[in-house]
Amino acid sequence: MAHQAQAEETGIRPGLPPLPPLGLRLSGTYAAFFLAMGIQVPYLPLWLQDRGVGPEAIGVALAVPMLARLVSTPLLGVLSDRLGRPKAMLVALALAAAGGMAALAVSVEFFGILVALAFTALAWMPSLSLLDSYTSRQARAGRADYGSARQWGSAAFLVANLVGGALLGLLGASSVVLMMLAGQLAYVLATFALPELPRPERRPAPVAGRRARLGLLAGIVAAALVQASHATLYAFATVNWKAQGYSLTAIGVLWAIGVAAEMGLFRFGTRLVVRFGPHALIAMGGVAAVVRFSAMAFDPPLVVLVPLQLLHAFTFAATFLAMVELVGRSVSEHRSGTGQTAAAWIGSILMSSANVASGPLWAALGPLAFLASAAVGLVGALAAILAARLQPHSSGSGG
Repeated sequence: MAHQAQAEETGIRPGLPPLPPLGLRLSGTYAAFFLAMGIQVPYLPLWLQDRGVGPEAIGVALAVPMLARLVSTPLLGVLSDRLGRPKAMLVALALAAAGGMAALAVSVEFFGILVALAFTALAWMPSLSLLDSYTSRQARAGRADYGSARQWGSAAFLVANLVGGALLGLLGASSVVLMMLAGQLAYVLATFALPELPRPERRPAPVAGRRARLGLLAGIVAAALVQASHATLYAFATVNWKAQGYSLTAIGVLWAIGVAAEMGLFRFGTRLVVRFGPHALIAMGGVAAVVRFSAMAFDPPLVVLVPLQLLHAFTFAATFLAMVELVGRSVSEHRSGTGQTAAAWIGSILMSSANVASGPLWAALGPLAFLASAAVGLVGALAAILAARLQPHSSGSGG
């Protein structure tokens, strides 16, 4: 068994072609996961419309995966830690999500579509948090770099947006779920290529006590608030830019600049975490959100929008990376899956709340609704400072 685990980790398998290095396999796994995501986010509403689903029902259909994720994410995190086989859990969830997408592809009736969407989300959405847990454990063991692997998820998301749009023009809206399924099958293969991690010893958490737990919770909430500050951006930035007269090409470039910025941060983010610590990165992300969204509230020209989009490196990537690192430092290895999925669960709740609020705010205020986004980012920065003050600084605590 030990020889098999070593062979999987090194990629050397007697009598078989060697596997790529672990870092490359992890990068490929993130890329494969985000291929399907990069099709689903922009194009699934078109598929629903092609199935004859009306606007109000589309809103319901898109809400179902979010609700399903809130139910399954923490439960699957606990289950993964109880089983002690994170690679096997990733494979099982990838296969289940692929089955859900296959069922979705042949669904016609609205109820069947809702059931397929819910089943897919139950398995698919928590997979990213469990993959983050798996990768952070490999990183803490010195076998991989989380940021370097995660950047390829962002790259694949962008490629899927662009290539998916081109294929959609050729194949029609009915091809959307089939493209999602193709990406998911690639993710299934990628998870099979990962090595299984040994069951960790049950040890006390690196930080313990009521103050430390409160500090961890404050840090997670801080990162989740900065992430939630993007809700208005995701929902209405394209609408607003188009109203300002920017072409779809220019708008696409603006979004691509943001993705490129987050890739750059992920690429070198580990050095930043080591240098400044996760709390400082979250605070930087919150301050960047204040600057970014305060400026966007006043419809800045294109020459200003470009550097504002570059701030996505801090408002999104830095806070996400810092949250994963904060949980990894604060939670025992045998509870890594529980910790990462709990953080994702808190983030989902705050993002969902911000999404609900963004519509009425935009209807009432227009672009000035971005000032509310700036306020949420500011609260996130202040929460990060509070979390840093609550962090224990005793030897070995990670402080």
